[in-house]
Formats: sequence, structure tokens, C-alpha cells
Amino acid sequence: MIPQLVQQIAAVNGGDVAGAQGAVLTADPLDLVLRMEQAWDEANLWAQPSGAVPAGPARRRLIDTNAFATGEWLLPPAGPLPVPITAVPPWDHLMYSYAIESTRAPQILARVVRAFRSGEGLGVPSVPTQRWLDATEALLLEAPNPFPAWLSTSQVRRDAEAVRRNAYFRLFGMDLAHGTDANAPFPFDKAEASNRGFVKVFEELLHELWKAIENIRNLIAGNQTDDDRIYRLSEQLGFMLRSRRINAVLGREELAAATAMGWVELTVSSNTSVVRDLRAEATSSADRLRVIGERVRLAPHSRANSFFAMSTELSLLLRALEAGWVTSSGQAWLLYQTTPPGGTPPLPPGQRPLGAEVRRVITEWAAASGRDLKQRVVPIAVVSSGSAGSTTR
Repeated sequence: MIPQLVQQIAAVNGGDVAGAQGAVLTADPLDLVLRMEQAWDEANLWAQPSGAVPAGPARRRLIDTNAFATGEWLLPPAGPLPVPITAVPPWDHLMYSYAIESTRAPQILARVVRAFRSGEGLGVPSVPTQRWLDATEALLLEAPNPFPAWLSTSQVRRDAEAVRRNAYFRLFGMDLAHGTDANAPFPFDKAEASNRGFVKVFEELLHELWKAIENIRNLIAGNQTDDDRIYRLSEQLGFMLRSRRINAVLGREELAAATAMGWVELTVSSNTSVVRDLRAEATSSADRLRVIGERVRLAPHSRANSFFAMSTELSLLLRALEAGWVTSSGQAWLLYQTTPPGGTPPLPPGQRPLGAEVRRVITEWAAASGRDLKQRVVPIAVVSSGSAGSTTR
């Protein structure tokens, strides 16, 4: 939600990305929470399966008062989306949040907030940084707000990080590589139904896509591109992801995670006020995070640069897989070409070749995981559509 909001504000204001970033980073926390509520209401994930309405008239009147809808950053109405909303809601896929959180940036920034709020060991925060502190406590650290449930916390689910870890485990069968702030195992509820086979199938798909990318210009014998296998693996991953999304389950958790992690990424994406106040200016998000980590004595993930580098591309790829873009072997090229092959009919609205994004994911996923995606010793079996659910336990 945060990257999309920055893009919208920049578009309305002549492409001024830096100005848009500053507007968001110094915004009132309530405006940001209400804008998140507005995004949830406009997406209306419940409408397709049940006809239910996310927000009633009273709440809708309130959320429509947020500064980004009515103030100097007036945004155009979202309007109807050209593809099913379950495929493309106006926020990033949960895999984006997993990638950003894997850097350990949220825990590092939590220490920054604690240090600034409890003393002057890090110096005196500037006014823009104090506004950032207010919003960080609201979006990332569960400060009280009018809609705590929409940030996925309550008396039952008190810890937002535990809620996010539960969602990562359910959708991807993965936990984060780090534990608590004190390096103890992080406690969270592990659901019985989860996509524990996701990573193996996903890495097999990336391997097949790498072979296809290598052979794009190979028009003679020896071309190892297997469009049918790419289609079958894509189909299986789509089944696995959608099996955890029945009736838009995990939609609210995904939005809350995307908002919090988008805020984290925006904070270190440039030399923002908090970065300057911490004297952590650098040329990349990972380097800024490393310096900030040194200031608060908590090191980020050693492959933080790879997680930052592929987060957006991972979101695009997972959205395409979950939306079922590849419905036959004849559409497998969508995942490895950068332009449509000659003679291809016009694509449906919202679709485009993802070859460049997939190449980035392959490179950075291999670097982050330490696994060679360009070689496979024993290929995994592809599960047919009739038994795809058996991979999700």
C-alpha cells in the first residue's frame, strides 16, 4: 500500500517521487491508517464470493476524510480494476512482506524507535523524524488507533510480527531466518494447514524459467525450454496459493503486512530524515540498514541487499501465479520473455511479459538462499489439478 501510495502522489504531482516520499513519511499516522482502510474498502475482496461489503456507511465517510483522498494530495478514484481483485489488489503480495521482513529491518527500526523515545543516546530527532516515529509506532509497532483489527492485532493476536509469521507459514510454509529481538526462537501459532511444499515447487519453476531464458534466442536443436512443465508448475503453485485464500482469508493480514513492510522499505529507500539523523547516509537500502543496525547493535541479514532487490519483482511474479496467468503451455512465455512473441494476440488488461522481473528473482533468490537454481539433480513431481491440495499440509 505504501509504495502504491507514493506512486499515486507522484503521478498527481508531476512525477515528483522525492516529494511524494516526503509527504508520506511526514504524514499524520491516522491519515495513513485511514488510507489503508480506504484501500481495503475499494478492493472489496469479499464481494466476489459473498457479496459482503467491507465498510459500512459510517466508516466509509470517516475513511474518505484521509488527507490523501481529500487534501493537497488528492488522488483519483481507484475505479474498477481490469482483472479480478483477488489477483491484483492495490497492495503488494505477502511474499513482498516476507522479503522485506527477512532483512530484519523491522526489528532494527523498532530499536531505533525505542532509543529515540527513551533517551538521547542517538541524538535529538528532527521534527520530520518525530513525525516518522509517530507513524512507525502506529503502522509497525501497534500503537493504539481507531482500527486495531485492521492492523491484525487484538487481545487474541497481540503481536503483529507473530501474525505476519503465521501468514508466511500458512501461505509459503516458511518462517523468517531470525528469531526475536533477543535472538530467541520467535513464538507464533503454526497452522495445521500450510503450503509446506511451496518452496520446492517454486524453486523448480525458477529453474525451468532459467532454462527458458537461456534458450530464448536458441532456434535450433538443443533448446531445453519446457513450456508444458512451466505451465504445470505455475498451475500447481496457483492452486497452492489459492487454497489458502478461500473467501479472501489472509487478505486483511496481507494488507497489514504490506503496509508495515512498505513503510519499512520507504524509510531506508533513500537518505530520509531518520537516516540523516542517525548519520546512516549511504547509496543503497541494505547499506543504510547496516549502518543503522550498527547504531542500535542489531545486525541485519547478511543477504539483505538481495531481499530488498527482489521484493517488488517477487510480488509481481506471485500475483501472476496466483491469478493464473499461465493457463496453457502456450502462455508460458509470459514468465520468461520480455516482449510478446511475433503474432501474439493482444494480452488481457493488466498482463505483460515478466521476463525481466523473473530474471531478477532467479538471481537474488539464489543469492539469498544459497541454492543454485540453475542446476537440478532430481526434478520434483508435478501434482495434477485434482490432487494439488495434497501438497498443502
